Amino acid sequence: MAALISAWRRPPAAGRAAAGAASTLSATQIGALGVLLAAAQLPLVLHLPLWIAGFGLLLVALRFALLRRDRLRPYAKPARIPAWALAIFALLIAIAVRKSYGYFLGRDPCVAFLFVLVGIKYLELRTLRDGSLLVCLALFLLVTPFFYDQSIVAGLAALPAILAAGAALDALSRGEHGLPARSWRATWTRTAALIAQGLPIAAGLFLLFPRLASPLWGLPADHAARSGLSDRMAPGSISELSLSDAVAFRVDFDGPPPPRAARYWRGPVLSLFNGREWRALPPRAGGRLASGDGPRVSYSVTLEPNDHRWLFALDLPSALPQIDADPALRTSAGGFAGLSGDGQLVTRLPVTQPLRYTLQSILRDRHPGASRGDLAIDSQPPPGNPGSVEFARELRSRHPDDRGYITAVLKWFRDEPFHYTLAPPLLGDHPVDEFLFDTRSGFCEHYASAFVVLLRAAGIPARVVTGYQGGDINPRGGYMIVRQSDAHAWAEAWVDGQWQRFDPTAAVAPSRIERGLSSAVPASDPVPLLARADGGWLKGVQLAIDAINYQWRRNVIEFNRDRQRSLWRDWKLDAFSPWQIVAAVLLAVLGWAGAVLAWIAARRTRGERAVVLWDGLCRRLARAGLPRPPWEGPIAYAQRAAQRWPQFAIAFRAIGESFAALRYGSASARTPERTALIATLERAIDVLPSPSALRAIGK
Repeated sequence: MAALISAWRRPPAAGRAAAGAASTLSATQIGALGVLLAAAQLPLVLHLPLWIAGFGLLLVALRFALLRRDRLRPYAKPARIPAWALAIFALLIAIAVRKSYGYFLGRDPCVAFLFVLVGIKYLELRTLRDGSLLVCLALFLLVTPFFYDQSIVAGLAALPAILAAGAALDALSRGEHGLPARSWRATWTRTAALIAQGLPIAAGLFLLFPRLASPLWGLPADHAARSGLSDRMAPGSISELSLSDAVAFRVDFDGPPPPRAARYWRGPVLSLFNGREWRALPPRAGGRLASGDGPRVSYSVTLEPNDHRWLFALDLPSALPQIDADPALRTSAGGFAGLSGDGQLVTRLPVTQPLRYTLQSILRDRHPGASRGDLAIDSQPPPGNPGSVEFARELRSRHPDDRGYITAVLKWFRDEPFHYTLAPPLLGDHPVDEFLFDTRSGFCEHYASAFVVLLRAAGIPARVVTGYQGGDINPRGGYMIVRQSDAHAWAEAWVDGQWQRFDPTAAVAPSRIERGLSSAVPASDPVPLLARADGGWLKGVQLAIDAINYQWRRNVIEFNRDRQRSLWRDWKLDAFSPWQIVAAVLLAVLGWAGAVLAWIAARRTRGERAVVLWDGLCRRLARAGLPRPPWEGPIAYAQRAAQRWPQFAIAFRAIGESFAALRYGSASARTPERTALIATLERAIDVLPSPSALRAIGK
């Protein structure tokens, strides 16, 4: 930061002409800025369209090519691209981004435009001020990948750019003061040391500094689509979703997790049917929490963003969820609304960022509560599919009792040659008829839809429930992962004055409910890697990475104000007043800074005294306007200084000869002579005035 401020400082009026010439960036400085820009761009490549990522990186590569051309032809005029051409190019890029995304004011198009814009700025890079501005833009660009991914991998991907930023700032600072550039290794090592020295202070501030009332990376919802369950279901929609390994949510149980067969995670309830597609009714109040007997389970869910208003809970929730967020978040983005009339947990606004909530459920397959309007909608005769309606009427005539009829339908599914598959054939205008009597191959949505159609055709109120079934415990972290491959659809029917869950998939492929997807579908079906029982070492690696990212999210990303205050209570910090805590933090910071400075001083003291004195002299003369190139020896440099300031010629001669003898002569090995030479070097350096005085004398 000091180097950045120094780079923007305006030179004194007397030396503006010389400073203007010196402010032109060297090839080394331009190269350092290019490395920084490329390191900041690379983490974003996976989040941008291919043509935008290619354009941005190509602009940086083009400037490197022009820089190499200038080095090979030192006497030719440097290559320049007119400013007006770059302005027109930036305007065309903005239009192309707008056309590509369909809008411009949003997260994704603005990030894409910035990605290309910094490349354009790099092409017109000329002066020190341009370089300082590009550093600021590159650091802002480095922040943008966290809008998409806040995992520990994203944090590690930012480290090279942070080190490159230190190298670029060092190159700009040394170039401004006329000092020779350091090697890449020395610069990166120095930057890493500075970061390591600041980590304890950053950790202390992270734990003790007051937290924001909203997430650090909270952004308004963008227009980008998200995968996951929908409020609509057509043949093939859930089977297509089940091909994804993406995480839907993660669960931490307070005790042992329930058996797999009881893990029905309730989601959207679909009551409207047009003969092919099912749709959900708008959420409405009136839901009743479960009560009474049954196994109780307490757990916490970390829900991934899905851009929908629903939360997932084990059938059936017995208490409203407690949102693990600050009050401002509870009442705005993702604030909880309640339990809908069909037993679904809904929020006020779509979930556009990871959300953690805690709740309790009673594991039951039936629940009371239904309005006359709900029963009327869920009793409507199914349109289309005449063969299914006729079959239901014939079967109903033999089973007039509702429960007996449902049992007969499930037995028919179990006895007939139905097949459970992830690759069902396409269906036509009457999908239920074609599935039940022709193809007889389908996924869970086919069985749930056909089952509800048969029940409604027999006059039994029924509806489709979608959500997830199952979930696997990650052995690396002890928590459960529910993926999109666990997406499932089942049915509810109004029997004996209450809604009861029926899963026709369990009648056809019981292993899907008891052991998971991979055990129920044919071996030829494209089961996702992490849904397979024999995923091998690659599955183990991905589970280990997921466990690390989950702990990172819980303990770092989701470390909000409530969790901070809970930590303070555990540490007994709440017994102290705020000013006492602030004072203690300041003392700790000052103590750490003092320890670092003392370590640096001790290290310099342990080093060779002659080298320390010589480096100090070189810095002083560089500030006075006489920098030393890396290839120039001490005697030659001292002679140049004596010609610049002849009144101190004797001192410069003594300095050059003494340092040369100490570094390269045989006298450096003999202690008495070495002590005398160091004393001569110190006295000669003490004779010289300050850099400002030398600059004034040299004029």
